[in-house]
Amino acid sequence: MKGPSIAQLQSRMEQGAVTKGTDNPNPSGEVSVWEERMSMGLLLLLYTLQGIPMGLCGSIPLILKERGATYEGLSLFSLVSLPFSLKLLWAPFVDSCYLKSLGRRKTWLVPVQLLTGLVMIVGAPTVGTWLGGDVTETHTTKPHIEYLTAFFFGLYFLMATQDIAVDGWALTMLSRENVGYASTCNSIGQSFGYFLANQGFTALSDATWCHRHLGFPTGTILLTLENFMSASGWVFIVLTFLVWVFKVEKPIDPEDEPEGLVETYAHVVSMFRLKAIQQIFFILVTCKIPFAPADSVSGFKLQEYGMPKADIATISPVLLVIGLFLPALVAPVVTTRPLEVFMWGMPMKLATSALGWVVVQSTKSAYAGGAEPGMLYFSSLLGVMILHEVAGTLIFISLMTFFNKVSDPNIGGTYMTFLNTISNLGSKWPNSVALWFQPKLTVASCELTLEGVVSVLGVSCAADGGSACVTAGGSCHTYLDGFTVQTVVCILFGVLWIVSLKDMVLRVQSLPFRDWMVTKASISSSTRGSSSLSD
Repeated sequence: MKGPSIAQLQSRMEQGAVTKGTDNPNPSGEVSVWEERMSMGLLLLLYTLQGIPMGLCGSIPLILKERGATYEGLSLFSLVSLPFSLKLLWAPFVDSCYLKSLGRRKTWLVPVQLLTGLVMIVGAPTVGTWLGGDVTETHTTKPHIEYLTAFFFGLYFLMATQDIAVDGWALTMLSRENVGYASTCNSIGQSFGYFLANQGFTALSDATWCHRHLGFPTGTILLTLENFMSASGWVFIVLTFLVWVFKVEKPIDPEDEPEGLVETYAHVVSMFRLKAIQQIFFILVTCKIPFAPADSVSGFKLQEYGMPKADIATISPVLLVIGLFLPALVAPVVTTRPLEVFMWGMPMKLATSALGWVVVQSTKSAYAGGAEPGMLYFSSLLGVMILHEVAGTLIFISLMTFFNKVSDPNIGGTYMTFLNTISNLGSKWPNSVALWFQPKLTVASCELTLEGVVSVLGVSCAADGGSACVTAGGSCHTYLDGFTVQTVVCILFGVLWIVSLKDMVLRVQSLPFRDWMVTKASISSSTRGSSSLSD
């Protein structure tokens, strides 16, 4: 295996002396403050670009729900982010295969981002058609959710590949003592990019919002989906060319040469055998279950109960401020005790999930008969959403910081991808399951009231979000909401999780760095095993 020995690397990292191999032109190994700030600025830019397609994928479900998509259809579309849970499958290619003339990370970063820009530009008109017409048009056909899922799945695949390259680059672009700040760049950049493409696009493409807050004539909007996607594609292309030309990767030192492809896959297999990895795996795949209804269903319930997209977009800028500034404020604490901060966020988010259920239930009466909700409702909603965002940000940045601290920089992209893959999987499967189960746990009937007599129509309230019942002349009466059932079950699970696993989480944080390193012997054993299988 190429690169420094495990003992040498461990010694250098524990002493905080791993500066060799970073993108630092200073031969003494010291990184200037200016150099660090420039590197952090570049990471912010790259993570912001990453957040744009992700934010766009977050805005599409609101349009689909508005156009009668079922929860099963929304569950299908939620799979577009699956590549972030599967990227470990191709991370070793990104980590091991590159062109020396271009640079280890730019070999993948440049073509992936250019392709993303082209896909967004070329696909913009077609996506509007698959939605049944652009967001500003009166739709006459049902959305093609399967086509939309495939298209945005492809975009997410490109962003997952970009994420592998950027995460790996962050470990060498920043000095060892500042590498924990890579998670701050990730959180701020992704939040800003997501906001631009989600809440920003939603607001500027909504006629009600443009009239209410910008004073435009009724029916006027500033953005269409096609225009936004095309403009974003050009931003990708221009900024990628600038990074390609002006950011130079330092040539890799021979002793820091990345492992070969087979060795890297063997390294991944060996990582599964580490007790530390097994413990963090169990933590990550279970810790997001308590929040699944709040994270995946509550937004659609607000929309279902009468909240227009304009109101959702109005509240979102406050949450953006939290996403931008909170990571920087808590960075000093998170960098030293990341999983303690993680355990602060867990009960906070659990409490806000319960409060969120209360606010969602009050939404129906707040918007009853087309009424405008009062300040009490909006202040309650905003307060809960702020606390929920604070808790979620604490959890996210603490995990990212912990991953940066324990990742082996010799295969930085693969190691970070390995941990992020587990974390993404832990978020993805509960949310998709919650959406899928939502209508199945709901007990409702389609009823028609004539002269005080209630008749039950033989029409499903689960189909097309209840639109079939309305077409038949009835209305859906819900006796038991699946959102309520899931919220109660998940909150009880969350309390049990915090009580049972708190000590385990803090023990994982206290493990020495050597417990996260894979020895040469285990890698060689995995390599021999793969060779014998191929024979």
